[in-house]
Amino acid sequence: MSITRLISLVAVLFGTMKVCAAANPKEIDAAVQKGAAFLKQQYNGGKGARGDDVADNTGIAAMAGLALLEAGIPIDDPALRTITTGVRNASFGESRTYHIALCILYLDRLGDPADVPIIQMLGIRLLAGQNADGGWTYNCVPDVPAADERALRAALMVTELKAGAKTPPAEGPVEKVNPARPMVVGKLHAAVEKYAAKLATFSGGKGGDDNSNTQFGIIGTWVARRHGVHTDAALERIEKRFLATQTGTGGWPYSGRGQGSPSMTCAGLLGLATAVGLREERRMKAEAHRKPDPAPIPKANPAVPPVPAAKSDDPFFNPPPVPKSDDPFFNPPKEEPKAKEPPKAKELPKPRKAPRLPLDARDIAIEKGLAALAAMLAGDAPAAGKGKNRILMGNTLGDRDFYFLWSLERVSVVFGLEKIGNIDWYDFGAKELLAAQNASGGWGNGARGTIPDTSFAILFLSRSNFVRDLSARVQKDPANTELRAVKLPSDEPPSVAPMPKPPAVVVPAPVVPTPTPVPVPVPTPATLDPKAIATELVIAPDANWETTLAKVRDGKGNAYTQALVIALNHLDGDRRKATRDALAERLTRMNAETLRVLAKAEEAELRRGAVLAMAMKDEKAHIPDLVAALADGEEIVVRAARAGLKSVTGEDFGPAPDATPAERAASIRSWAEWIKKQK
Repeated sequence: MSITRLISLVAVLFGTMKVCAAANPKEIDAAVQKGAAFLKQQYNGGKGARGDDVADNTGIAAMAGLALLEAGIPIDDPALRTITTGVRNASFGESRTYHIALCILYLDRLGDPADVPIIQMLGIRLLAGQNADGGWTYNCVPDVPAADERALRAALMVTELKAGAKTPPAEGPVEKVNPARPMVVGKLHAAVEKYAAKLATFSGGKGGDDNSNTQFGIIGTWVARRHGVHTDAALERIEKRFLATQTGTGGWPYSGRGQGSPSMTCAGLLGLATAVGLREERRMKAEAHRKPDPAPIPKANPAVPPVPAAKSDDPFFNPPPVPKSDDPFFNPPKEEPKAKEPPKAKELPKPRKAPRLPLDARDIAIEKGLAALAAMLAGDAPAAGKGKNRILMGNTLGDRDFYFLWSLERVSVVFGLEKIGNIDWYDFGAKELLAAQNASGGWGNGARGTIPDTSFAILFLSRSNFVRDLSARVQKDPANTELRAVKLPSDEPPSVAPMPKPPAVVVPAPVVPTPTPVPVPVPTPATLDPKAIATELVIAPDANWETTLAKVRDGKGNAYTQALVIALNHLDGDRRKATRDALAERLTRMNAETLRVLAKAEEAELRRGAVLAMAMKDEKAHIPDLVAALADGEEIVVRAARAGLKSVTGEDFGPAPDATPAERAASIRSWAEWIKKQK
């Protein structure tokens, strides 16, 4: 039985589902934007809400940054720039579980390849902090020695890719490490590898553990594995932990023994989701390496029967020594051969149906956990000895409720659930949150302050999903769950991304013809599915990877271009780099007008590929186009444009990586002046 059918079964257990009036989408969007505006105010000016440095509350800042990104705030927004700089800097000395995990999530969501070594470093710390029982506590690793922090900062805080950024100065003598060393999927940066060996002497967090810290450890561990960190052993310990500690009613407690609580039941379900994800990943790899069934024997004697085919809870609280509260914030069938006259025409063999696998211990535990969660949502289950569990209370949402809602949202999107029991979980939470929003645009007024609660609320309303690859494994539907469609100019008129306005700077317009939609010469055949092509590329085993990529790169039809762009959203390491190179190489076949259209497409990876293709063609007519791309809202496009300009002109007027809007505008002006002089 698949996990999808398992989830459907759980829904049936709770009776006929009633259709409820959904929360108004316009109201939800307005609430999200008000909440985002509130968070932006807290981080404008380079400081946090209380005037403290972001480094003092790294996890809170990272959580706010995640919420802003999910709300659609551009990465060059001043508040996000403050958060990004602060998170990067603080990561080198961070030793707390919640904060390490949230930094991993934020830098992964930001999507800058230069952050991969930092994510690896944080992932190594997270693994070191897991104890033998598969859990985490508040302090993940001991305080990072100053010498280690300086060495790691000098080796890893390097944003020099093709664009050529400057390395920040190091403090004191450090060991020289080649930052350009290529990183391979499953392989660590040299400095991180050395650091991992040093941390190997540390064995797990001390002083017990809890499922609140652990659920953040779970998400951080899964995300870190996408960036080369070997996490299978840690995920296996997580599986054992939650299989062994599930209560008789199907939930999980905060720590030790006791009655399961709503947030911690979500933590247990998330832990088991990673167990199913790892199981499905291994199964897919095994099937990819399985030998195909023997081909049917040609020219068979019709008088002889044919030979049958072979069978083949509070992230930011300073806890007491032994937390007692369950408050997470306190702590084929055979066919008989027929010897008849030979058929007039050969018939293709019918495909064998995949066998239905029985439920294993993981599936059964998930079924019980979802049932327990449904009962809690319905108010039919006791929680922490407090009788009937009324989880949410309208505009009097408590401290734990915001945290629970985000936990509920993460479980629901991972398992692909629209309802839990007979309750529409999203409408359930959205109505509560709309009623509870403060006049300031934020949420909550508890001891933690409003930033975490506002972040939890925005992430819930935005249906955030930072582990789409896990969702794809759990739901066994990578095309629909994981991969997003991409529209290209040959499909419909191009969607031009809005260009940011340089502040108070008049930039000479590049002398280029007005872009018009230009159809790609070869239309996409109706039989080609870009998602299917992309899925094949994403899950291709290592032995077939280069062949599969070459096939997609050289394939005729628009679908192959779309597939490359789709796949880029779900690859990392060397695979992502190779796919980006393949896309740029493919786009060099396009004419100048088509490239100008593609440079304004909706997908950032497509714009980046078009910009690089312009540079690879080495035509000076594209210099104004490359300058125009410096105003793009995505850093990866800006870096590609700068690298292209340096390659074509031999000059470099910036902008530097992560430049401010004013610095970027000044760079564009310098390039425009240089172009004018050349003419």
